[in-house]
Amino acid sequence: MKRSKISLFSEGSNYNSTFEPLVESFIKKEIYIRYYTLDYNDKILKIKSKYLHSKYLGYKFLAYIRFSMIESDYLLSSTPNIGNSNYPLKKPKMVKNLVHIFHSISDVSIYRKGALDFYDSVILVGKFQEKSIRDLEQLRGLKKKKLIPLGVPYLDYLIRKKKDSINVKKTILIGSSWGEKGCLRTYGISFIKELSKRDYNIIIRPHPHSLKFEKRFINKCKNQTQKIENIKWDESINPSKSMNISDILISDTSSIRFDFFLIYKKPVITLDIKAEEMLGYEREYLSKNWTDTSSYEIGPVIERKSIHKLHHEVEKLLENFNKSNISNYIEKTEGFELDKESHLELDFMKISLNHMKE
Repeated sequence: MKRSKISLFSEGSNYNSTFEPLVESFIKKEIYIRYYTLDYNDKILKIKSKYLHSKYLGYKFLAYIRFSMIESDYLLSSTPNIGNSNYPLKKPKMVKNLVHIFHSISDVSIYRKGALDFYDSVILVGKFQEKSIRDLEQLRGLKKKKLIPLGVPYLDYLIRKKKDSINVKKTILIGSSWGEKGCLRTYGISFIKELSKRDYNIIIRPHPHSLKFEKRFINKCKNQTQKIENIKWDESINPSKSMNISDILISDTSSIRFDFFLIYKKPVITLDIKAEEMLGYEREYLSKNWTDTSSYEIGPVIERKSIHKLHHEVEKLLENFNKSNISNYIEKTEGFELDKESHLELDFMKISLNHMKE
């Protein structure tokens, strides 16, 4: 294979919705790329093309060594924290430009402290993400990164998977982040049990990382709901099936809220996670951030002291949700990269390659 100037690095199958559109675009445009993954079962490894050289890096220490030896002009990754002293993946010395690409609609406030400090460039969902990144650079005396507002390629994937459905019984999707910032950890499952007493079907979808890093906790939650017939659990990597059949989403800081609101055009309720419950995240170092502000703009935010009123908000939104709120939100959000037909679908690589050549 000819030498590649552009390489992609993925932690694995959880991020295929981000990297598959990129790989397909490069191949279609006959651009040679290298793809590295930490997942032996990553299906991108099975893609056959003379323009793609893919490699499984191995497990733990061996993978970290091989990652550090990557040589490329540009290395695109959705992995935060690369280069941090407490993170095993160090920035490869033979990579000229480490480029972060977001795998969700969010901003850096929900990333761990220093998550992007060692990146050279960031491909932005939109210009609305610039302020938080610049504020953190100034706070830490960092060199300014090149910021390129292009969008997020995984939206193409979600749009293709979207299917309209009509439910006999209304369905509530509970989408939880993982760790202490997740609503399952912070709020428990009592509020879900209360909702299950009403005439709803309920799907609980923990973050894929929860199934890997807090499996015991998730199993404990499942055991407490196993006898409730109208509560089901979704542990699949792809959230599309659950989003297709759900009428409303209840979540926390998770970016699934923006997918559900913008692509599926359905109502969202946010369960408030206080800043003091997210110590060690960039939110702690920002006086104001886009994620917190947007939580109130896409739907009601429920605090813990008001959780007993949750069912009233669910009923109200299911009866009176106004889809025009979505268009209004997009118009006032600075820098979303939109396509007139799909509203969010992007010809991602056509733009990004021009930026990289500069």
